[in-house]
Amino acid sequence: MSNVEEQLNALGLTSTEAKIYLAGLGRSGIGVQELSKETQVKRPTVYHALETLIQKGLVSKKGTGARRIFHMSSPENIGHLLDSQIAGLEEQKKGLEILIPLLIARIDETSSETIEVSQYEGIEGIKMVVEEALYCKKRHWDIIAPKRNFFSEFDKNYAQYYLSSRRRRGITSRSLWEKTLEDAKHTPGGHKVTPETVKERNPRYLPSVMSGKFASVMILFDDKVALISSYKTLTAVLIRSTEIHEFMKTMFEGLWQGSEEL
Repeated sequence: MSNVEEQLNALGLTSTEAKIYLAGLGRSGIGVQELSKETQVKRPTVYHALETLIQKGLVSKKGTGARRIFHMSSPENIGHLLDSQIAGLEEQKKGLEILIPLLIARIDETSSETIEVSQYEGIEGIKMVVEEALYCKKRHWDIIAPKRNFFSEFDKNYAQYYLSSRRRRGITSRSLWEKTLEDAKHTPGGHKVTPETVKERNPRYLPSVMSGKFASVMILFDDKVALISSYKTLTAVLIRSTEIHEFMKTMFEGLWQGSEEL
């Protein structure tokens, strides 16, 4: 197969169509018998290829019966063939944009609630959970954090990476912090609360009755609940469940309503 035939194949012509078209190109007219002889393609196959080439706008015919003569269209018409293919693909794309939401809705209607629970151990395991939260689809977290937690006690460089990544990803949040007398107006990490911190994390203080009663961080995002233990325990649990997420979010909303603004 020549390079020209390969290019014609790439544009949508079959190998037989390419041979027939090239054999008659540049002639004032050519018959089926001559095309069959030059291409070594059987006459019934030549007839079929000519008909498909006519449909593609690359061949025209004159006469009837054994006197039919075929004329190959100008190569510029191949461009029209490609334009037609592109138009067809555009229509298919429009149809796909309509179809995808329908298919997703069908999945939602037929699939039952599934729950996935994964447990991670050690510092690297906790980092994996944090990375999943950092790349959440909705880019929003609801967080409950004690004064002393994994991020405040682990390596300061990682804590800085965590905060800068949140900022770079544009993650908005609502943060509920444990309130202690010595840490009024301080983040769980011990830093002073700045206007920038308030804007990024939207923090409030939990009711005082909860002070000193918990050590894990909870992050709600998308349809997931992440529970990250203290630095002492170094364990994380990630739950993927719309039902459980909505339950925990309802609990968060109750605490948020009873929280104290900074």
